[in-house]
Amino acid sequence: MKHITIKFLFYAVVFGALIIACAGTRLTHTWVDEARRGKPVSDILVIGVTYKEKEAVRRSFEDRFVAQLRAVGIEAISSGDAISIPTDLKLEKDDILNAVNKYNNDAVIITHVVGKEDKEAYTPPDRSYGGYYGYYGRSFGYTHSPGYTRTHTFVRLVTNLYDVKTEKLIWSGKSETSDPDSTRQAIDDVIKVLIKDMQKNGLLSPK
Repeated sequence: MKHITIKFLFYAVVFGALIIACAGTRLTHTWVDEARRGKPVSDILVIGVTYKEKEAVRRSFEDRFVAQLRAVGIEAISSGDAISIPTDLKLEKDDILNAVNKYNNDAVIITHVVGKEDKEAYTPPDRSYGGYYGYYGRSFGYTHSPGYTRTHTFVRLVTNLYDVKTEKLIWSGKSETSDPDSTRQAIDDVIKVLIKDMQKNGLLSPK
């Protein structure tokens, strides 16, 4: 009985650790212009790119990005507040230029979704080993106690930071969020990771 209890606790801990490892947001790829490292921007126009059915999510993303930037001392404004968004959601270059001039932005951040994927992960049942009866026990357990399948959702975004004057790319990051609890939580987690990496590269500084 004690052996079974210890074994059960072991698998419970391992399974819990796997769930924790799968959930969350991480940067899978980043790039920074070495000539701009340590030369920060301080006032940003935030632009989210999406399609009509996700317009509310785009506005939420922009607003929450602006809020988190302001929380670390960076001036920022969303495209939704700075520009009259057309019905097809496509901004013209003049729209963006007029906005950055009006609000004195020195940088533009553009984020868009590059993929959403559902993957199934199979966890086999516990099986013992050792000799022919061990193999029999393993086969019996597999037959009578099949494993389970869990679906993991992965959302991937690309975020680019551009200098307004030169229009050059300063920083780029590809993020991956797995098994988000909610859209709002996923947005907050992504933004937090993006800001942290840009700060690490000396690209964000209050005025």
